[in-house]
Amino acid sequence: MLNCIDLCMAHRKLADHIQHHLEAVVQGNLEATRQHFQKFLFLLQSHSTAEEEILFPAYSNAGLDEPGCSVELLLKEHVKIRRLVMEAKERIFFTGAVLDAASRVAWVEALHMLKEVLAHHDVRERTVFFPKLDAHLGADAHALAAKAHERERALLADLETQGGGI
Repeated sequence: MLNCIDLCMAHRKLADHIQHHLEAVVQGNLEATRQHFQKFLFLLQSHSTAEEEILFPAYSNAGLDEPGCSVELLLKEHVKIRRLVMEAKERIFFTGAVLDAASRVAWVEALHMLKEVLAHHDVRERTVFFPKLDAHLGADAHALAAKAHERERALLADLETQGGGI
């Protein structure tokens, strides 16, 4: 039975996509670098949108906000993540992009902040947000998680079909 904390699997997949992206950067494979980043981009967009549309309102409406884990704080993290992703996207998909040694070092260093913010956000959601939502909703957590998961899958399919993203 799917519950809210099961939605953290998307976080694991995001981390895997970033890792594969970084490995391609280090290897100097621009095409693979772009492919892995695109996968990351689509999953990030679909996952964060599903959270914002379905899970964040449920959390807020239940009065579960607390100073270290409020919807306002989670949204601010989403904004920061999107900003860092846009910076990376511009660099990676720049027409004249090359992966010489200097570029590889710069790209890896630039993604360090994104990885740190993603890791911190994952900890906040995995240790507070999802467990509190599950505890408050009880048996209804399954239905909410299924709805969020379905929305994420639908958004991801749309992005993959249309080729869009953040």
